[in-house]
Amino acid sequence: MKSLGVTPSPEWEKVLFSPARLLLAMGGEGSGKSYMGALFAVCHSVYDVQFGAKLYWIVGADFEDARMEFDYILEFMQRLGNVEEVTGGNNRDQQCTLLTKTGQRFVTISAYDFTKLGREEPDGIVGCEVSRWYEEAFSRCEGRLVRRFPHAWGFFSGSYETSRGWLPALAQLGRTPNARNLISYGIPSWANRWRYPLGEGDPAIQAARASRSPEKFMERFGGEPAPAHTVIFSEFRNVSHVDKSVDYVASLPVYLAIDPGDKVYCVLFVQPQDNGEIWVMDEVYVSKWTHQQVIQEVQLRDGWPLVKGGAIDIAAKQGHMGMPRPIEEWYKDTRLILWVQKHSVEDSIERLRLALSYNPRTGRSRLRVHPRCRGLISEMGGTAEPSMDIEPWSYYESRFGLGQPKAENNHACTALSYFLAGPYGLNQVEKSYEPVSYLTRRKHA
Repeated sequence: MKSLGVTPSPEWEKVLFSPARLLLAMGGEGSGKSYMGALFAVCHSVYDVQFGAKLYWIVGADFEDARMEFDYILEFMQRLGNVEEVTGGNNRDQQCTLLTKTGQRFVTISAYDFTKLGREEPDGIVGCEVSRWYEEAFSRCEGRLVRRFPHAWGFFSGSYETSRGWLPALAQLGRTPNARNLISYGIPSWANRWRYPLGEGDPAIQAARASRSPEKFMERFGGEPAPAHTVIFSEFRNVSHVDKSVDYVASLPVYLAIDPGDKVYCVLFVQPQDNGEIWVMDEVYVSKWTHQQVIQEVQLRDGWPLVKGGAIDIAAKQGHMGMPRPIEEWYKDTRLILWVQKHSVEDSIERLRLALSYNPRTGRSRLRVHPRCRGLISEMGGTAEPSMDIEPWSYYESRFGLGQPKAENNHACTALSYFLAGPYGLNQVEKSYEPVSYLTRRKHA
């Protein structure tokens, strides 16, 4: 970058120097995604010479989408004096190839027919405008890079068009530790200091902010997707509420939050903390399982030895189709006394919203969810894995506006609300609002 005379902004610097094998940079309008993707590719190709790297793909939904990154790469290589041959490209919808003097080849690829993304094994891939891709195209690119593991890399960029679908889900995954070694970044438009020299305070950015809602402004210019307006817990964020660092505290009790059902049977392991936080450490989120199977699975989890009680849906006091009452079955098999109380859906939503709120004692959200709780995260509007086929808990919508909450995709949410309605949950509210003194005594020498 010094040879090219490029100094990236702080927002882009953390991306360019990221140790991840796969990078996903979701940027606002004019944030410099194409320029930085090309810069990353050129700099990496110099580093990759030691590994014998020969081939790089610039992949777009079509050849035209890949052309801007290719042109930037060509410009950088010309400035470095590392261009041997350039072929194609008389029209922007044609394939282009660049051969460098160091023997490396950059070629544009169209992902329109993603079945063809399997003929070669590239050492690096620059993905252009991935919001226009099919999910299968990304999957195939990732599969190509696996062949050259661990030195192959992928730099994928785009702009959000919606908060739903595979790409926002993938970006959410990249903000938490994951086995795919993927890290995602939200890059605001003002990260491009050439276009917006005053950063976030630039007059052009302020004009864009004034003409849009806060959510739409952040989606188009802040690099953050706007939550769907029908999602009940639009305030839920993976970055704020999902925390891999939380772990069981052996000195504190764990409680089960249970929503028994046939379609989905959900059991959450909840551990209240002394500072008023509520940690959801684990879940059993299964479909078509018998009560006995659920009990066996719960007792195999790490948190089981700490379980002291719990809460369950009031419907568990009733038998169904001649079957035993779930609350009686739980007591018979585990000797756990479960809290039961009738409450409305609106009460459940309000209790959960309070749990998602700011905790004055810790300076962060009261609810902390471990990434393994995929069902709860998905129902609340986050995403633990792109493959998790669970929609967020949402409101009905008609031409008259939003209606009642849907009676689906709410199993983990309602289970947690049962716990929050009981004495354990109410005690946590009191803890989080205990007065805290910030005055300290001065120590004498």
